[in-house]
Amino acid sequence: MTMPEHIPTWRDARFDMPVSQQLERYNELAAKHTSARARIELVDRGIYDPARHGADDRPPLTAAEHIELLALAECIARTVRHPANVHHALLAGVTWADIARIIDSDELTVRRDYQQWVDDQHDLNRYDPNLGMTADEHAAATARASEGIRDTFLRTETPTDLPHDQ
Repeated sequence: MTMPEHIPTWRDARFDMPVSQQLERYNELAAKHTSARARIELVDRGIYDPARHGADDRPPLTAAEHIELLALAECIARTVRHPANVHHALLAGVTWADIARIIDSDELTVRRDYQQWVDDQHDLNRYDPNLGMTADEHAAATARASEGIRDTFLRTETPTDLPHDQ
């Protein structure tokens, strides 16, 4: 697979190459950026020594490379932060509270986002029966998303959390 000259959006990065190749390109651009900024910093401080720090010119990233870096970062994040990971964790017995803590969110948001993904998977299955979630899988996942939801509300809104009239 050939690497495009520049990747203008995260969607282009997502479909043009596997995540391992995206990571390689991201690391290449990030290293180039860091190296250029480090040289500028050393020069600004007056401590740049070509013998110690290298005499090679380290040009900053171009605007197109900055866009590519952002696109790759977004694509990689969306790929590795895929909602299917939450689904598989739930199937393995991980609790909603653990998932929310791990991803630095709250249970209700995690459940809502999961339910949206579940609904999208079911819609996909209705469009193509070989993809997504069947009606039975959708029903089970929806039940999983709402399981213990009343306890979650009660746990987050206890009387001690409510304002008191004076």
